[in-house]
Amino acid sequence: MAFELSVNLEYMFHEAGDRIEDRMAAAAAAGYSKVELFTTGGRDVPALKAALDANGLQLVGVVADPRIQLVDVKTHDGFRAMFAQAAADAQALGCPRIVVGSGPAVPYMKRAVQLKIVTEAIASVVPVAQAHGLTMMIEPVNTRVDHPGVLFSQTEDALAVIEGIGSPTVRLLYDIYHSIVEGEDPAQILPRVAPLIEHIQVADAPGRGEPGSGKVDWPAMLGLLKSVGYTGLIGVECTPTGPTAEALAWFRDLAAGV
Repeated sequence: MAFELSVNLEYMFHEAGDRIEDRMAAAAAAGYSKVELFTTGGRDVPALKAALDANGLQLVGVVADPRIQLVDVKTHDGFRAMFAQAAADAQALGCPRIVVGSGPAVPYMKRAVQLKIVTEAIASVVPVAQAHGLTMMIEPVNTRVDHPGVLFSQTEDALAVIEGIGSPTVRLLYDIYHSIVEGEDPAQILPRVAPLIEHIQVADAPGRGEPGSGKVDWPAMLGLLKSVGYTGLIGVECTPTGPTAEALAWFRDLAAGV
C-alpha cells in the first residue's frame, strides 16, 4: 500500500516566497494535493481559501494556538474563544482536523494534576469541534530541542488526555521526529497507539531535515506503519536541506512504493 504525503507550508516551499498562497502554488506545481498550516490567526482566511481552490489543494490540518498555558485555569476562557474562531476558520477552509497543544508546563504542580486541568480545558471545546465537523488531534512535541518546557512531551501525555476525554472526536497526532528526539522508540509506541492515530508526521533526526537527511531507517519506519495498519497520510514537517521538491523526491518515491 502506497502512502500519500502532505506538506507543511510553514516549513517548506520557502523558495516560492513568504506568502503562503505562493507556496500553495509551488506545492501544487510539484504535484502535491494535500497541505498543512499552523494557525489561521491573523491571516486572510478568504484569500487562503481562494488559493487552495485555485491550486486544487486540500488543507488537511491546522493548529489551534499552541502557546496558551492550559495548566492555568485563568487561560481557559481565552482558549475557548480562540478555539471557536480557529474551528470556524478550519471549517471555512474545508479542513477536517485541528491540532490542540498544551502550552508550557509548570514546575510547582504534579504532572497528573496538570494533565487533568488540561484535559478539562480540551474537553470543554469538543462540542465546538463537533459542531464544525472537526477531529481534534493531540500532539506531543519534544522538549529536548524544539519545544523546551511544553507539557505534552511524551506520547503517554497525549494518551492521558485522549483517554480522559473518551470521545472519538479527540485523537492522536503522532510525529515520528518528535517521538525519536524525545527518546521514545516508535517500534514500541506505534503498536500501542495505532487505534488512536488520526495523522502521522515525519522529519528526519537529528536535524529535522527531510527524510533521508538524518539517521532514521525510513524503509523500516514505513514498514512499521504498514504493519500496525496505518493507512492515512504522512505529513512531512521538516526543514528541507535543498529546494523542497528535490529534497522530498527520495522519500516521496519511497512512500509511493511501500
